Amino acid sequence: MAEEELVLKVQPDAVKKGSYCFVRGNPCKLDVCEVLPKATANGNKRLHIKGPNIFTGKVYEDTLNLTAGFHGIDIPVTTKRAYSLMDLDRETGFLSLLTETGDCKEDVGLTIGPLADQPGGEAFDDIGMEICGRFDDGDALRVVVLSVMGKELVVGAETDNDVV
Repeated sequence: MAEEELVLKVQPDAVKKGSYCFVRGNPCKLDVCEVLPKATANGNKRLHIKGPNIFTGKVYEDTLNLTAGFHGIDIPVTTKRAYSLMDLDRETGFLSLLTETGDCKEDVGLTIGPLADQPGGEAFDDIGMEICGRFDDGDALRVVVLSVMGKELVVGAETDNDVV
């Protein structure tokens, strides 16, 4: 199987708020994406981008010069898929998911929260805690998984209406 491209180059007009982009070499979801006014009449076009790292949550910010020697903006290739949640291991955070083809997928885990190593700290982030709570309440869930750069990250959960 050929290895997929994990990074693409795009023009600035393809990058929008809410999209994914590399900011200072880190894959981020953009909160701010705005073209800055030229400093002078003959000044360079600039793009201001800012957003949290997809995996760590740390915020990165950069201003790109869009004229002199500009060769495009790097963006990570992303895919989102929803899977039915079959089981949840609270200790490790790994999920047993059902694919659309009926196969079992068990290599996706919940994200560890920032306070997991402190006494009384939550083991998982907000999404993970929501999934644990709703699963314990007996809700049938579909888990939304984002694939970025060969890694998979749980980004949401919704009620599974397909369960009978």
